[in-house]
Amino acid sequence: MLDRIVSLSCVCLFCFSLPLLSGCTSKAGAGSAGGASGAPKPEVIVDSVGMDDVQIYIYTEGRTVASNSVDIRARVSGYLRKLSFEPGAIVKEGDPLAQIEKDMYQVALEAAKAELMQAKAQSALAEADLARARDLLERRVNTQEEFQTRQANYDMTLAAIERANAAIRSAELNLQYTDIHAPISGKTTKNLVDIGNYIRPDGAQALLLSITQLDPMYVEFNLNDRQYFDLKDRIGFREAFNRAMDDSSEEEPQSEDDTDRPLALTGMPVDVSLQTGVNVFKFDFNIPGRTVAVVDNQINWSTARVTLRAEIRNPLLRTDGAEDYRIYPGQVCRVRIPYEMVENAVLIREQAILTDLDTKYVLVVANRRMFQPEDEEGNPLLDEDGKIIPAYEIGTVQRRDIEIGRLLDTQMRIVTRFLKPGETYIVQGVQRVRIGMDVRPTTLEAYGARRAAELEKR
Repeated sequence: MLDRIVSLSCVCLFCFSLPLLSGCTSKAGAGSAGGASGAPKPEVIVDSVGMDDVQIYIYTEGRTVASNSVDIRARVSGYLRKLSFEPGAIVKEGDPLAQIEKDMYQVALEAAKAELMQAKAQSALAEADLARARDLLERRVNTQEEFQTRQANYDMTLAAIERANAAIRSAELNLQYTDIHAPISGKTTKNLVDIGNYIRPDGAQALLLSITQLDPMYVEFNLNDRQYFDLKDRIGFREAFNRAMDDSSEEEPQSEDDTDRPLALTGMPVDVSLQTGVNVFKFDFNIPGRTVAVVDNQINWSTARVTLRAEIRNPLLRTDGAEDYRIYPGQVCRVRIPYEMVENAVLIREQAILTDLDTKYVLVVANRRMFQPEDEEGNPLLDEDGKIIPAYEIGTVQRRDIEIGRLLDTQMRIVTRFLKPGETYIVQGVQRVRIGMDVRPTTLEAYGARRAAELEKR
């Protein structure tokens, strides 16, 4: 019974499929007839495989850091009498910033000078007494004990003179500290203490302001351990390490090239691009710099990264009477490090690469030839205006598996195998074609010019 049901089902399915199969056959035949009659081929945008010398870069995120920052604190006590800067202003080294009351320190200086005069007078008297005691001792009128007493008195007056001189220097320094000047050039913060407040060096209001040096500016960025050691090996660290580990290398003199070659990442050129504006994915890399230090002395265990520091220029700009710096500390930036120069690299557009599981491939247009559209009778096809459609170039779509290399910042991809310079590949329109189909290739420039002309006619 089951066999009958299965047989009956197969017969019904076969009968139901006959119209569909016949319809498919007729459509396929129509399509073949249309192809034979020379119907217009689908248009695709193509490009030619290029070849050029390209620079490979390492890209990483960075952050700007001030090259120097100083907290300006009061070094003597007193009332704050004057502020000589505007909040957020640009100051130069040595410019006056603030002034603390001077009166008490001026009085202290005058008192120290008076003590010096007194000490000198006492020293002169002690010196005269010592001379008389020496004369009396030589005539055996005075005792040795009396002479030693006079000598000690004179020495104490000399010490008093030195102490008075030290008191004068201390008073002069205190008086000098009442005038506060900028120790570096840079941009100031707002004043943290207002005029009229009493300040002390150890008090809560000792910090008056801060100055940040913004030129030059530092950029700190991270490299992972593989990138870091690869860069070191590229400048000779691997060879130097192998020589050091080889016992026989100590007996062989090194060449001048080996001894003069610097083994350091400092001085390595970098390019920096600030992330500003609406389009945060656009990078200009228009700020040149150079590395000045490797900040870390070990690999970070949790991130496997090393922090480096580069120095860039940040010139002071003046517009409409105002002046300020373009770059501030704490800005996020993008850092580009030259890694490798690839000569005669084969290049294609990244958007043309297709993926089939783990295989990368492109659709190339081969067997390019001229084609004249004709009808079934062999007559040239006409357009909507009744004019003959001119002959155009066609080619056959083929699949080409490739092996790729690095992606450049121009969105061009290096192809390491299976493509040759000058070959034509499809950039846009892959959805409308299949392998083995004849297509009409056109360049992006020609397609854009035609579209612009069509828009003008409208």
